[in-house]
Amino acid sequence: MTAEPKVVRTDCRTCKSVTRNEILCEHIAETDPETYHEKDSWQIVRCLGCHTTGFRHRNDDYEQVWEDSDGDVRHTITTIVYPRLVRNHSGLKGTAWIPALIRKVYRQTLSAYSDTAYVLASIGLRATIEAVCNHLEISGSNLEKRIDQLYKTGNVSNSDKKRLHAIRFLGNDAAHEVKEPKESDLRVALEIVEHLLNSVFILEKKSKSLETVIENYEEFSKLMESCIKSSDAAQAASLGAILGTKRRLVGNNLDNFETQLKSSIDAGTMKYLTLAQVENIGGKDVQLYSIGDVSDLTKSEDDDFPF
Repeated sequence: MTAEPKVVRTDCRTCKSVTRNEILCEHIAETDPETYHEKDSWQIVRCLGCHTTGFRHRNDDYEQVWEDSDGDVRHTITTIVYPRLVRNHSGLKGTAWIPALIRKVYRQTLSAYSDTAYVLASIGLRATIEAVCNHLEISGSNLEKRIDQLYKTGNVSNSDKKRLHAIRFLGNDAAHEVKEPKESDLRVALEIVEHLLNSVFILEKKSKSLETVIENYEEFSKLMESCIKSSDAAQAASLGAILGTKRRLVGNNLDNFETQLKSSIDAGTMKYLTLAQVENIGGKDVQLYSIGDVSDLTKSEDDDFPF
């Protein structure tokens, strides 16, 4: 008759929580009770939910005992699961879009956190912010000024800026005063850094397929080329007609962009449009444009504008 598998509750790195695991194999080593009495159990375990396999070490220290509120005598039990993990932490999805060096620093920080090396982990979170600033070429003589510059360049919000300063303080305390942060504070700091990586790199990449507002003439020029390429207008048309539904992306900047567009046409840098006649429509003079030969207008491979 097959014996029932021994089941323990332990961390699963796939489920990201404590789950029921069966012990597939176990080796036990126990010391002589006459010296110092403890027992080490080395176990290969498998999650009964997702079937992820891991390695678990349990130490029973029978010398460290106490009486609980029910009058039962208990002893110290310590368990460690390998590979180590940060409990209840799902991590970032799409880390391949994070630059390699930043991704490496982030992963090493997670490794320190999972090993409960909280001093090193807090320094690692600070270093991750530094690495982000380096990649974005954010200037400043120290991290305080660079975080402020992250906000000024529009990479983070004002609220995010304040939270990043909190991590700077956390890292400084760890590095200069060798002060270990509380695990709860470190968890919040990790979430802040992951939010930074997600918004600056991951969501930035994912959102390329979404329409967004046009804020400068370079983006407007790319939009124009896209609209010209797909246009079937045979007659001269207004700028609004060429843009079509994409007009909403320009907002109140249309007049300013049209002034720059005319200058580009005069300078010959906008090759696919020429200035046609001006028509008075509804009491307002409207410039019309003629679309030229667009046969050689192809989308550049490194063009990251979503049109």
